[in-house]
Amino acid sequence: KIPNTALVSKEFFLIPKDFLTKGGDNNSNGVMRQYVDGKGKTVMEFAAATVAEETEDKYYITGSGLKKSDTIIKPDSNEELVLRETAPLQGVYNVNKGYAVFRKVEILFQNQEYTIVDTGTNFGISLYDHIALDASSIAENEIIH
Repeated sequence: KIPNTALVSKEFFLIPKDFLTKGGDNNSNGVMRQYVDGKGKTVMEFAAATVAEETEDKYYITGSGLKKSDTIIKPDSNEELVLRETAPLQGVYNVNKGYAVFRKVEILFQNQEYTIVDTGTNFGISLYDHIALDASSIAENEIIH
């Protein structure tokens, strides 16, 4: 049971599952992003991405280095995808680690004051997780004092 003030909606990019790869310094999830630099040279780089939800054939991802109209490349292929398709997810800010991390929620019941959400869902929150009670007063990745 959480207060409605804790709920926040966030937009995510939808990508086919086979475009997600592992890389970077800590072998994290991400995509290969391709862009043209200031000198006109085509550059490919690994852009870390966080998976917030998955469907049968797509991932909902976000990443600080990703923006609409970026081109991503499928691993071991030359297949390209331009980031255009987005979809919102309802969630809360989990503050277990001392900073705000978006976690999606599955709403079971809602009235004017509170919402009952499912616990233990993939990419979601679990029982006894600490959440920000007022999502409007916090920003993602903000350190909690």
